[in-house]
Parts: sequence; C-alpha cells; structure tokens
Amino acid sequence: MAAVDEALERTAEAISSSVGAVFDDLEKIAATVSGVADRVADVPRRSAYAFLKQDLAAFINRHSAVIVGAGIAYAPGSLPEAPLWLEWWRAAQAGGEPRWVTHDLNPESLNYYDYTTREWFAVTTANGSPLAVGPYVDIGGINVNIITLCVPAATPQGTHVLGCDLTLAKLEGVFLRALQLQDPTVVLLGPTGRVIASNNARIASGTLFVEEDMQRVDRSVDVSSGSPARLPWKLVTLRT
Repeated sequence: MAAVDEALERTAEAISSSVGAVFDDLEKIAATVSGVADRVADVPRRSAYAFLKQDLAAFINRHSAVIVGAGIAYAPGSLPEAPLWLEWWRAAQAGGEPRWVTHDLNPESLNYYDYTTREWFAVTTANGSPLAVGPYVDIGGINVNIITLCVPAATPQGTHVLGCDLTLAKLEGVFLRALQLQDPTVVLLGPTGRVIASNNARIASGTLFVEEDMQRVDRSVDVSSGSPARLPWKLVTLRT
C-alpha cells in the first residue's frame, strides 16, 4: 500500500506542477494586459494589445506538452472597434507559429459564439480569480473535449479573461507517466465528477463518475492541496 500512496503523491505533484506552471505564466500575461490598460489615458484600442500575439505564441510553445491553444476574451464593450472580441490561437505542428482560430461573434448568426455566457468567461469574471473549467466539449470553439484554464485581467474597462485549452489526451500522458501503476484503478476527477484521466480503459476520459463508482473509492488525494480553489481535482483509487 505504501507504493500506491507514493504513486498517488508523485502523480499529484506532477499534475500540479505542470498545470501550476501554466497558470503562473498565464497570470504574468494577464498582469501585463492590466498594466497596459491602466497606462492608457483613453479607452485602449485593439492595437494596444498587439503584443499578445507574440506573447501567447511563446506561451503556447513553452507549454505544448499540455496545452493546445490560448487566447484572450475581452470584456463586452471594452474595445472601441467591436462590442465583443475574442482572440484565440491553436498550437501548430512541430513548434511552428500558432494559427488563428476563427469565432463567429455576430449575434445574428446561427453559429454565434457567445463567449460571455460560457462558464470559463462568466465565472472567472464574476469571481475575479483563476479557474479550471471542465472537462467539457467546447461546441463552437475547438469542438473537442477539453479543460480550460482561465485567469482574469482586471482593467478600468472591465475584466478580460486570459485562457488556454488542455486536451484530455495530453493530461492523460502526464498522469500515466507519473503514476506507473496498472493496479489498483486510479482516476483523476474534476470538481463535477467528470473523469479527466484513468489507468483503466473501461473508465473513459470525459465520462461522468456515478454514485456507484463513488462508493468504490478507497483513497482520495487532492492534486493541489496548496491551491484547491484554482485546481479542485482529486486522485482516487477504486476497490475491485
């Protein structure tokens, strides 16, 4: 049992370290965004944030082991050029230049992507604190099962949200490399009971952990005991 406990602690540390580093760098970019807005005498135009393309490209490439894209969602009405504006880039193959992701921001369109109603934007701006949302399928966004890490960037014009997407496949790689166990069954759970990763092929990523599964939980370890609000994930083992 000592080996299992060690594996759980090792895995929790690996996940917390990988995701924590992403949060830390995202918060640095958010601080720069807030600083730019504070220094501009009038309402900043989009050109004031032109540096983000380069900064986010470097951020995506730096954390390509776990993330597949990143960007910024501006507070509604905060830019003179458009009532809503979202800039998002996806990672390219082999460390190339990240590519722009197009979102339909026309409220009259059938494909309108209203990011202001999405949990990752609405909750982050309401709480004013970092947040990990998911797993969920980002319909209208990149249309895959993801987790979005978000940090707020407070400005006089409102709160913008810096975010990045982690695919479950990449997180599962971090999980399995650290765990190195086939038995017992170990599951990485999100706050809503959705499976992020597992070492059991019958427990698929993205599925919902049901009450019957919870009754089989033998051990539970917080992934980020130091920042549970920022990363409220748990590692659990299941009795056979």
